[in-house]
Amino acid sequence: MTKKYLDKKLDDHAKIIVTAVDGVLDKRLGKMEERLDKKIDGVKNSIDGYVGKQEGFKQEFTIMKEEMKQVKSVIKEKLGVEIRAI
Repeated sequence: MTKKYLDKKLDDHAKIIVTAVDGVLDKRLGKMEERLDKKIDGVKNSIDGYVGKQEGFKQEFTIMKEEMKQVKSVIKEKLGVEIRAI
């Protein structure tokens, strides 16, 4: 056996090992990426739900505010009483 032959064999084995390790890492990284994507989707859905509820609250508050102005106006007109915040 010559040094050149041994170097060639070591090189071949190193390539096989690197290929095997690369395959394992690809699988693990793929699984981790899938889990991360699922978690990110869950967070997105939670945020979307929260924002939607806040938008609904904002719209309802605006409606109630306008209705309260109308109620105050009628009370002032009919009873002569002005309602103000302290």
